[in-house]
Amino acid sequence: MVQMAMTLLTHRGEGPAFSYAGQPMHILAGHDGQPQGFAAMEITVPPHFAGPIPHAHDEFDEAIYLLSGRLLAVGDGEPQEAVPGSMFVAPRGHRHGFSNPGDEQARVQGLWAPAAAALAFMRDIGAALRPDTPPDPERMREIYARHASRLLP
Repeated sequence: MVQMAMTLLTHRGEGPAFSYAGQPMHILAGHDGQPQGFAAMEITVPPHFAGPIPHAHDEFDEAIYLLSGRLLAVGDGEPQEAVPGSMFVAPRGHRHGFSNPGDEQARVQGLWAPAAAALAFMRDIGAALRPDTPPDPERMREIYARHASRLLP
């Protein structure tokens, strides 16, 4: 018997949330296995947020779509400014990161696949990041290692 997937509608601010750098991270898709293939979350990135240390994930892909504000996106080359309507994508194993050096908050939608590994990682790393202090490399290294991810220079 084929099980039919349920169509899922989540409005902004609905659904479960957890803290990411002191801000609520709203899970739009991927919670409770709905859908199984990916997770989507909305995040407000506070002004002057140092961001996560550049890193790579080995168990999931990540994409960040900028809804408002500006971010500094880090990849393999020089950091680049992301503006509303920009998307940066980090396939598994690729170096990436971001920061918000500006005076205004940024609002982003994040997409991760597959969902379970990404949600577990985001919950742990979000609780460890602080909006007003750079991340502690040793604490980050431990969290990243636990989630098949690694810090990269």
